[in-house]
Amino acid sequence: MERCRTCKAPLSTNEIAAYLKMVDRGSETFLCKACLARYLGTTEEEIDRKIEHFKRQGCVLFI
Repeated sequence: MERCRTCKAPLSTNEIAAYLKMVDRGSETFLCKACLARYLGTTEEEIDRKIEHFKRQGCVLFI
């Protein structure tokens, strides 16, 4: 199980995909949604909206 590199929280597949899509496609370490929101200067709700947007677009990173 992957864990957030900052807070060590377990990561969902969507959190991993969001990090890959929004930060670094080649990364091998990831941030949870809360840490990613802080890193990007946004909210967790906005991250959720972006995830749904990417899913609707058919992005293969998201299941």
